[in-house]
Amino acid sequence: MHGKGHLVWPDGKEYKGDFQEDKRHGSGKFRWKDGREYEGQWLKGKQHGIGIYRNAKGEERKGEWHDGKRTAWLD
Repeated sequence: MHGKGHLVWPDGKEYKGDFQEDKRHGSGKFRWKDGREYEGQWLKGKQHGIGIYRNAKGEERKGEWHDGKRTAWLD
């Protein structure tokens, strides 16, 4: 897949955003089945760059991610 798309996993996870070579790449929003969300930058299938994390209650924090791991909160 290349371009914009919407992917839903059988267990309820969901991603809407950019794809490159079948991986999340660019900007997009990922939602876990329990309601948590990450909205931001992706690189080769992993969170990478600046993004917003929302917990299941809707509380959000801005952070920085590198290779799928949060490296810092920015607020």
